[in-house]
This record gives sequence, structure tokens and C-alpha cells, in this order.
Amino acid sequence: MIEELAHPEIEFLLLADRVEVINGKLYMMGGAWDRLHVGDFSQPSAFGLTVGVLVPWLGTNQDHPVTISIEDADGRKITPDLQARVHVVRPAHAIAGQSFRGMIAVNGFWKLPGPGSFRAVATLADGSARHATFYVTAAATV
Repeated sequence: MIEELAHPEIEFLLLADRVEVINGKLYMMGGAWDRLHVGDFSQPSAFGLTVGVLVPWLGTNQDHPVTISIEDADGRKITPDLQARVHVVRPAHAIAGQSFRGMIAVNGFWKLPGPGSFRAVATLADGSARHATFYVTAAATV
């Protein structure tokens, strides 16, 4: 028997060129990368990120706030926090005690200050978090 989670938990956080969640399915273009080449640091860089949250049986039918941020190697926030929420409705024919995956997809433009190490961070209201580190380099000019 699978044990029920006590609280929601972040199952994954991935970076991609573009992400969408449609009808409970994740669609990703150019996903799960950890290196970004930027041609012009004076312009924002376009990319997406997706967060998967496992919601326990007793956590369905309620909001679970998620804060998403981008920070540098020293933990300084690059952009303001994004506020999102996961709200999973328990289906009528669910198996008692099962958990459910709620997903968030965010596509945006982030102004990165220059080359270096960065990380995307997703944090739940209870403080539990997951991060995805990525490395930014200046794209070679021709």
C-alpha cells in the first residue's frame, strides 16, 4: 500500500524554452536544460519553468500557494517573486489515499545581470522548496 503524503511536496522543477499545462498534462519545448547562452545581457532572456506538486488525498480541494523566484549564486533575488497556487480537485473515481500531481507552467522574460550561476526556486507555504541550478554564459558573437 502506498503511504499518503503528510503535506504537499514539490516533486520537480524544470527549466525549458517553453512550457504549458493543458488538461493535467505537461507540454515542454527544449526542456530540462541547465545552461543558457545569452546574446545581449541588456535584454531580458525568455524561458519557462514548470513546477510539479504532489498533493495528498486530504490536501485536495484547497489552495496550496507556491512562490517562484530566480536568484543568483549568492541567493540574491534577480526578479520579484511570482505567486502561484496549485488546486487539485479529487476526481469522483479516485483510489482512496492516492496523491495527485498539480502542475504550474510559467513562461516569462528574465533580465539576468551577466554570466554566472543562477537558480530557480519553488517554495511551498510550509517552507519546503526545490531548486534548479542553471549556468549562464555570453553567447559567442560572430
